[in-house]
Amino acid sequence: MPSHTAEELLANIHGLAPELAQQIGDQIDECRRLLDTNAGMDAVQQHLKDEGVSIIQAILITTRLLEDHPDRLRSARQIVECSPARAHGTA
Repeated sequence: MPSHTAEELLANIHGLAPELAQQIGDQIDECRRLLDTNAGMDAVQQHLKDEGVSIIQAILITTRLLEDHPDRLRSARQIVECSPARAHGTA
């Protein structure tokens, strides 16, 4: 049974496989829990990199973490690309 987050992804991203939606949904939920511990977005990005999450997937996850931010895609891209975890030479 897909999680609530995975169901939301399936409803909003055309062509996403249920297994991948569940995997990304689980990562989003993990990152939300990490943010709930007062860890910053840099810690989230380091976690995603340590888990082997690609930059594109990290942007998708970060977009979901920003929820109703007015320009969340651009902001998510900037957060991921400028993160110390993704800095040139450490990717």
